[in-house]
Amino acid sequence: MRIVVCSDSHGRRDRLLRALDQQPKADVFVFLGDGAADAGFLLHADKEAYLVRGNCDGLSDLPLWQEFTCGGKKILCTHGHYAYVKYGLDDLLRAARDHGADLALYGHTHIPRVDYLDGIYLFNPGSIAEGNYGFVDITRAGIVCRNITLR
Repeated sequence: MRIVVCSDSHGRRDRLLRALDQQPKADVFVFLGDGAADAGFLLHADKEAYLVRGNCDGLSDLPLWQEFTCGGKKILCTHGHYAYVKYGLDDLLRAARDHGADLALYGHTHIPRVDYLDGIYLFNPGSIAEGNYGFVDITRAGIVCRNITLR
């Protein structure tokens, strides 16, 4: 199972579309906020999609947190501003533990990052507006998170 993860498009829908075009075999799309208007089309695509609201998304009716299961792994998604990720990952890790998540996806900082703490992956794809996104492969062997730069 492949999950394409994007965040922080900030009006650069073109870059979001490029990232999705570069991953045609993806099973799931996740958008982590700050560009909800750019990513709304994902809700009507032929792939499974999960979107959360970021701090720049105004009065969007998207949730602040969302969880789903993929390939037998529980995934927690948030933009990150309510988990104060610019100041550390403790609150995000605590939320992931509380939800029984194997993987927590977050954005907000615009910095691509992969951490493995207390048996939980914490993955930030960076900002798609700046040309960064990521994917997660869930296989029988486990979870692999990878940051990518747009071609």
